[in-house]
Amino acid sequence: MPRPALFVNDSLPSDAREILSGFELYETKAEDAVLERCQALMCWPGRLRGETLRKMKGLRMVQTMSAGVDGLDFASLPPDAQVFSNAGSFTESVGEHAWGMLLGVAKGVHLRNASTVPRMLREKTLLVVGCGSIGSEVARLSKSIAMRTVGVSRSFKSPELFDERHPVAALPTIIGSADAIVVTLPLTHGTKGLLDYGLLSKARDAVIIVNIGRGETFDEGGLLRWLKERPEARFATDVFWKKDGREDFSTPAWDLPNFAGTLHNSGVPLGEDMSKVKVAAAWNVKRYFETGNALNHVDVAEYR
Repeated sequence: MPRPALFVNDSLPSDAREILSGFELYETKAEDAVLERCQALMCWPGRLRGETLRKMKGLRMVQTMSAGVDGLDFASLPPDAQVFSNAGSFTESVGEHAWGMLLGVAKGVHLRNASTVPRMLREKTLLVVGCGSIGSEVARLSKSIAMRTVGVSRSFKSPELFDERHPVAALPTIIGSADAIVVTLPLTHGTKGLLDYGLLSKARDAVIIVNIGRGETFDEGGLLRWLKERPEARFATDVFWKKDGREDFSTPAWDLPNFAGTLHNSGVPLGEDMSKVKVAAAWNVKRYFETGNALNHVDVAEYR
């Protein structure tokens, strides 16, 4: 049986190459004739052009090296191609980053030349919106200070970590019960602008919110209005809104005293070469071609 052809739009560490030894492997570059017969693709979506995808007519499986897949040009995918994310590889680093932001704004470390009252989170209620692997890690860490955890999600990776579990449709009715909220949602047709002014207005006046999913899950204009009207609320984010197709860190929110941010670097502690991430993606590609199944399957219909 011929080896399946795999194109990777980045260089791989030796461990990943060993895992993929059963593949005809092409790294970084490939001729058009090779792309046409590739059955698998490992990629950073933001570095992949739609024209490359359109050449890959035999593509069966796409494995992103990133946790998010919204940067992929879904319109250019072959209709039967399946997509898998790499969210599990970022669980610990992003979960810890979310907690760093949550504790930081609770204690007021983001404020300069201003007095603030540090907030206690112990035994308070944490609402996690999006309870996959990263949201579950946030819930797990919250147990170290005896927080009550409420989850809102389509599915739950670790349901035992949540004291309450609700569908996303229940968010407007329960958002007001939370002292702190962490949002880990992917960006899909259903989540874009989900957290708008109307929904945020149902939250407590002094709520603390952290976003580590995607910027566009919050309506930027509505968030700005809400933060100005709710000076006791505190908001921190590691992700920002795209402008002209690129994530833009220059939001007017920086001028507000109850806003804090990091520049989408929650995954950086894994190492600049991202070896761990690439190895995990390689295992998932191998798993798919050996068993027909793989982890972190993406519903393509939510993105097309």
